[in-house]
Amino acid sequence: MTRSRLLPATVGLLAAVALVAAACGDDTTVTSAGGTDTPTTSDGGGEPLGAGPYPVADLTVTVEHPDHPTIAYRVTCLGDTATVTPVEGVVDIDERVACTVLARAEVQQRLVEGPPADRACTEIYGGPDTATITGTLEGEPVDTVIDRANGCGIAEWDDLLAGLLPPAKGVSLDG
Repeated sequence: MTRSRLLPATVGLLAAVALVAAACGDDTTVTSAGGTDTPTTSDGGGEPLGAGPYPVADLTVTVEHPDHPTIAYRVTCLGDTATVTPVEGVVDIDERVACTVLARAEVQQRLVEGPPADRACTEIYGGPDTATITGTLEGEPVDTVIDRANGCGIAEWDDLLAGLLPPAKGVSLDG
């Protein structure tokens, strides 16, 4: 075959290979209008991974109190699935409630950014309970501690994070 005939044949072959590769591409991603790839369900259903009422989260929560056994659990939320896996101790956290709490913007902000530096807290003691929360939430790292040393911590535990954290043991009133 002459060089003049070889070049068009090679170009044609490369174009055919490129078309086949594109047609057989990974069917687990969808390219959005912005050109970014988003993982989808493994069944090729086209729904973005994490689509549903829950955020994408993988958090480990460790709750300590000096007079009670430590408990630790992993909360995993992925769009339409929610799981709580005990790591240590007896865990009584509803996975759907925990993932619903994590879907709230104010919860995500607190867990990712930490407490506001300029907040004023009442000087009230809510007990020695502490919760350490680590992992990722919507792709952002989480590494924070919630304690009950003042009114802000009590409000975070009892209101903002209720359902993600167990009820606090609180202050012991025994002598």
